[in-house]
Amino acid sequence: MTQVFHWSKWIGIVGLESSVWKIWGFIILTLYVAIEGEAIWKVIKALAGWAIDIAGHRSIAARLSGCVYYTGTLLGMLQCWRLSSSWKGLRKYWASIEWVLSIQYVPPDATLKKRMYLTIGIFAAFTTIEHISNVLSHLNFHCEPSQCLRKYILNSHGFLLLDFEYSDWIGVVVSFMRILATMVWNLRDLLIILTSMGLTSRYKRLNECVAKVAARDSQGKEWREDTEFLKVYLWRKIREAYVKQSLLVKRVDNSLGVLILLSAFFNFYFICLQLFLGIMQEKDTPVREAYYVISIAWLSVRTGYTVVAAADVCKYSTMALPTLYECNAQCYNIEIERLQKQLVNEYVALSGMEFFYLNRTFVLQMSGAVVTYVLVLIQYDDSDATVT
Repeated sequence: MTQVFHWSKWIGIVGLESSVWKIWGFIILTLYVAIEGEAIWKVIKALAGWAIDIAGHRSIAARLSGCVYYTGTLLGMLQCWRLSSSWKGLRKYWASIEWVLSIQYVPPDATLKKRMYLTIGIFAAFTTIEHISNVLSHLNFHCEPSQCLRKYILNSHGFLLLDFEYSDWIGVVVSFMRILATMVWNLRDLLIILTSMGLTSRYKRLNECVAKVAARDSQGKEWREDTEFLKVYLWRKIREAYVKQSLLVKRVDNSLGVLILLSAFFNFYFICLQLFLGIMQEKDTPVREAYYVISIAWLSVRTGYTVVAAADVCKYSTMALPTLYECNAQCYNIEIERLQKQLVNEYVALSGMEFFYLNRTFVLQMSGAVVTYVLVLIQYDDSDATVT
């Protein structure tokens, strides 16, 4: 995770970096604020009737979606920066948790680092594919090479720039910021996934520890010379490990809560928007049609992956209960009973600032809400068409 934050300095997330990189971060942040301010002003002009052109890429809906996109980018960057700044203290606390139990009973997860790098690679590959398809969908292949940048910017950022406001240097800056914005959107979800993978891995190891100790207790072969006091002491250490792990989840949740809330809201908004546009808009070229398919597919997969990865923390926090319930009666003691009550009564999960908790049912709730709102949008659009 520290390496991920180190790489993110190139896109302006510089919480752990030197003052020189912080200047770079403030430049990127200032450009985002300028773009967002202009996008909000264009929305106000359209709503007030002051806009010169409100057709096509400059319609009120297009201006509003562009404004929302850069709002999500700006807020996501600020929250990623905040998490990066607090990561040093969180990292030390996380490392201290790892030493609660002996390595003999909780071995390290040998595959965790590989799975995290694989996830980063998948995100990088599909983000690149999605952005390239976005660029191609806004280009006219019959235009001259010198006019390609102008065509792309005026089509993709028509909500921001009118024809007479365009210049090449503005086009280069906006194109560069669009690439960084795409990275920030994906980094926001990636940080939630990677952090959740670390928490889930820790719970898996604790559950394995419970299963191993319970099995050795039930056999009663290697434990004959041990006193009851040592057995109770070991189970007490296991219970304390679960307590410290739940405290770690709560501390991570305090750092990730706003990021999770932003991720859920903006991903939900753009899934509904892309589905609506993909169904209702006429795709004049195969490239544009392919872009809508790629965009919707990647956005849906990324959102689902984020929610499922975070929901695994809740799932694995109670997976030791069946093992505890099946403990041999002769080995049952007060600490096992306390651990059972602790796992049953304490709800451990990542949340969006405690407005909602990420568990497996949240995936179905979000999917149902997307279908409902898209159908409502289609119905209203058909109603408007009928009246017209």
